[in-house]
Amino acid sequence: MSKNFYCRLVISLFILLLCLPISVFAEKKEIEGELPKVRIGVAPYTMMQIWHVSKEYGLDKEFGLDFELVPITMTLAGVQLLVRGDLDISSNCIPEHIAAIQGAPEVKAFSSLGFFKGFIYVGRRGEVKPIDELIDEVGLEKAVDMRRKEFKGKSFCIIPPRKPLVADTIAQVGLTLDDIKLLNFADDQKAAMAFMRGEGDFYMGSLPQERRLLQEPDLYVNAGGSEVLGPGGLWYDTMVTTDDFIKDNRETALKTLAVLYRTIRFFDNRTEDFAKIAAKAISKSTGGDFSVEEYITMQTVFDDFLDINQVKAGMFNPESTLYWKPSAEYYVKLTVEGGDLDKIVPVEDYFPWEDLFFELLERKDLMNKINAPFN
Repeated sequence: MSKNFYCRLVISLFILLLCLPISVFAEKKEIEGELPKVRIGVAPYTMMQIWHVSKEYGLDKEFGLDFELVPITMTLAGVQLLVRGDLDISSNCIPEHIAAIQGAPEVKAFSSLGFFKGFIYVGRRGEVKPIDELIDEVGLEKAVDMRRKEFKGKSFCIIPPRKPLVADTIAQVGLTLDDIKLLNFADDQKAAMAFMRGEGDFYMGSLPQERRLLQEPDLYVNAGGSEVLGPGGLWYDTMVTTDDFIKDNRETALKTLAVLYRTIRFFDNRTEDFAKIAAKAISKSTGGDFSVEEYITMQTVFDDFLDINQVKAGMFNPESTLYWKPSAEYYVKLTVEGGDLDKIVPVEDYFPWEDLFFELLERKDLMNKINAPFN
């Protein structure tokens, strides 16, 4: 055979090899079902376990996504991972997001999860009267005033993001942070363990840790929850992300939001199936032992998932008393007063979540999947 023939053969084979990866890789992706991965920071809080349910029941796959769940001990750790590019979205809440603005301005609100009603000041039996007993003795208004004033000179085991909440409570009776002592810990579990060892007069932290303490009524009491909290008690649990994720991965962001609302529907329709996964996950992350029934109690009495209609009618409705913005602006003020933010900032710059939510409502394909029956 001629030299030209071999040259033409080599060139033909080279061209064929160039073409092969395209078809081979395309086929590989289709066969193996490679999906866009979404890395989610999951804090050890009741509502955040929703992502374990999404993953366990394959709701992420329904929308063509693959969730990778990353445990975090507190919201600040999630913010740090977001900034480093190690997460796409992460657990948070409005007040703790605001407290992180100065150090991480690139972090933005992604979605609501629900309304948290579970903050409780836990005290020691014999050292402080349970709030319900105090209310029975003197009435609600007087009991709340007395309890707030009793906080003067006391110490509180908390994590730093709880500072505005405590400051807001005592501010209702003219006290300031100079009148109390805050004992700061790295995460809620460490704060609770320190309280159990005898440190501090009160503990306030995550609902699972509060519930663990109150399961020992001979030792610990509910010294006050929503009764004694100030206006800052309107507390929304949320998810946060970065500008880059929302802008560069818009379709993935919309689908992730859709998975969230489908999983909330799963809770409403198959509560016990949801709770089996969530109770196991929250027990593992907190060191507790929560039953299915107790998880359901926590998530219905102290927490409240907000479905699409509730978000539309309340949290994202400027005419509603549940609209997120006044609460966020109030927390900006508290955070500035507490020294964790230099100046008042426009909250809409850090909470652009309404745009993504209302864009989702216009996507009939995604809405149909959200509202589809469960097998």
